[in-house]
Amino acid sequence: MCLCEWIMDPNPPEVVDNSVSSDSQQTTTTRTRRSRKRKSMVWDHFTTEATSSDTTKAFCKHCNKSYAFINGAKASGTSHLKRHIELGICAKCPKTSLTTPQAAKDYDETSPPLKKRSHGSLDQDYCNREMARMIIMHDYPLHMVEHSGFAGFLKALRPQYSMASFDTVRGDCVGMFSSRKEKLLELIGEIPGGVNLTVDVWSSKQSVGYAFVTGHFVDKDWNLTRRLLSVAIVACPDSDSALCQPLAACLSDWKLEGKVSSLAVSQSLVNKTCVESLRGFLSFRNQHVLNGQLLMGKCYARVLSSMAGDALAVEQLQGIIKKVRDSIKFVKTNDDCGDKFDELKRLFPTDVPYKDLVFDNQTRWDTSYNMLVAAYEHRQVFSCLETCYPGYKISISPEEWRKVESLCSCLKVLFEAGNVLTRENRLTANVLYGEMTKLQLELSNLAMGEDADARSIANSLREKFDLYWRGCFLVLAVAVVMDPRFKMRHIKDTFTDAYGEDAQDWIKSVNDAIHDVFLNYSGHNLLDDYVDQGFSEIDVVQEPDFQQDMSQDASTGSGQAVDETSPQVEQTIESRLVAEEEEHASITVEQTTVCKVEKQNVEGVSEVVSEEEQQLGDESQAHTLAEEEEHTLFMGDELLEEGSTLVTIGDFEIDMSDMKTEMDQYLDDALVLMSDSFDVLGWWKLNSINYPTLSKIAADLLSIPFSTVSPDSVFDTEVKQMDSYKTSLPRVTLEALLCTKDWLKNQTQS
Repeated sequence: MCLCEWIMDPNPPEVVDNSVSSDSQQTTTTRTRRSRKRKSMVWDHFTTEATSSDTTKAFCKHCNKSYAFINGAKASGTSHLKRHIELGICAKCPKTSLTTPQAAKDYDETSPPLKKRSHGSLDQDYCNREMARMIIMHDYPLHMVEHSGFAGFLKALRPQYSMASFDTVRGDCVGMFSSRKEKLLELIGEIPGGVNLTVDVWSSKQSVGYAFVTGHFVDKDWNLTRRLLSVAIVACPDSDSALCQPLAACLSDWKLEGKVSSLAVSQSLVNKTCVESLRGFLSFRNQHVLNGQLLMGKCYARVLSSMAGDALAVEQLQGIIKKVRDSIKFVKTNDDCGDKFDELKRLFPTDVPYKDLVFDNQTRWDTSYNMLVAAYEHRQVFSCLETCYPGYKISISPEEWRKVESLCSCLKVLFEAGNVLTRENRLTANVLYGEMTKLQLELSNLAMGEDADARSIANSLREKFDLYWRGCFLVLAVAVVMDPRFKMRHIKDTFTDAYGEDAQDWIKSVNDAIHDVFLNYSGHNLLDDYVDQGFSEIDVVQEPDFQQDMSQDASTGSGQAVDETSPQVEQTIESRLVAEEEEHASITVEQTTVCKVEKQNVEGVSEVVSEEEQQLGDESQAHTLAEEEEHTLFMGDELLEEGSTLVTIGDFEIDMSDMKTEMDQYLDDALVLMSDSFDVLGWWKLNSINYPTLSKIAADLLSIPFSTVSPDSVFDTEVKQMDSYKTSLPRVTLEALLCTKDWLKNQTQS
């Protein structure tokens, strides 16, 4: 086409602007294609119908909901129809809507993002379970499902949701408790050691108590684990057997008979007699608890709170503490005084920012400590405020401020000790030993310091702590021995520093205890260890010739060994004894039965007693036998001379002095190098094959808890009280809510 023709053409071709990039053209094309696709999807779900001569409506093909629609009118386009599909308003909308991943991918990227709302069909059961989880985790009342405001809120969020009833939500909570309990039972069944229990008792306005029984143990992966096991109603908390029934029910319910390693009790409500009764009850059902030696009567956190309460209750300090509390209240509640106080504070600059003045909560002693510390930092400001602000009439003298300082120095060591118990990563017993010895040393330093007021307070605190320390130091010390970085060396060092000349007696008590615990867990002596390694039990206990003679005497007619407890043997023994009495003949060694070695001495063999002596109880006859044997003892084919460490087994001779237990071998091994990242439980996990018995001891002792309360209750000065709403719930429902909350918090496997 020539230029003239192009000019005269009524419909000339468009002039292409080369400045427009190909990317813009592609974007425009993509938008157009997606827009057409979305419109096509809209009309897959809607149909139009003329309702009058000038009105047309769009009807959803699935739920028949109608929307205004005027074809060709910009004001009534398809956006509101798309929202009906995309936002899940249509309860019957199929999964081929824009809520599918592919449809969402095809959605126009230039359009506003889809709102994060529930899409697709509604899962009523899932919503009910999530509501139950919410109620458990945040202590919401179960009756909230009946509150009209909450129901209206959920209806606005999802109109098609049908509000669950009270019974439905309660059933979901109990069902969640039951399913998680089964999995927790499986977890406890796989642990390498036993379970340590703590019992904390809450009060209520109904004059009944609530016993919270918590299990502390090392799981199969050697992680320190804590789980609330039961919440039981205690009708008479002051009775001597108040806790026996709740504990018995817990042991039976969780299959813990014979698996309890220790028990710590909070003596907030129960009396001393109740604790002693519980000690006997636990020892009867758990013989490996060393007859109750591992039962601690007091909670460490409660002891610290009691000590802090004693310090704050010193009569000479009561008036001063009240002055401090009233001064802070006056400054914090009077705006003009507060402004003047801030103005005066600028006249006394410090290198470290001032602590904020705070009101104390007298049910938590840490808040009282923080209040006193902050007030003492502002002592100069308070002194100036007396003269600069006429309305402030409280006068605190320099001597009184000095007493506040003395009190704070004593409370500081208690606060630091209690703060350790609030850590998220719970402490193993070996670490807690260091914290307690540190507290003991600091109290001793204060008790011997130059400050007379601090000495007076610290002396009373040290006496109370020493009483608690005597009851639990042995368990803590044995736990320290289970730390391969320290073993007995750390015990010797700390006891020497603390007790001086008397240290050897304390050290010996720990050394005896660790061997007693080992024997208690191993259940056999040194000779058994050797037998397991090189001989069968029959080879050691029985001697063919000796058993043959004995069987012939018993008239069995066979050369095989005869059961010592059989009726024929007992009858033979009786007749032999009668004949011996008539003839006054001496009993020879060959006519005795096989002697048994008592498994009580760590060196191997203790006292040997024949079966006849056990039945007759004749001490004089035992003495005659000992003289005739000329201090020689026969144990089957084992020959052991009195005072000798040499044992003959068949053709072999064993020097008992060369045999070592697991405990002896462990103590003789070199110490592990010190490291801040050292994981004592991880070390025992790796070395459980080398020390099978010691690893069980380590799992039990290192997981022993010394605090019966949760980390958020360490500083409480009052007993926890169950609120009126929870006391109105059935026992099963209450236990389900409280236990499941603890399991959710600790991330029990779902």
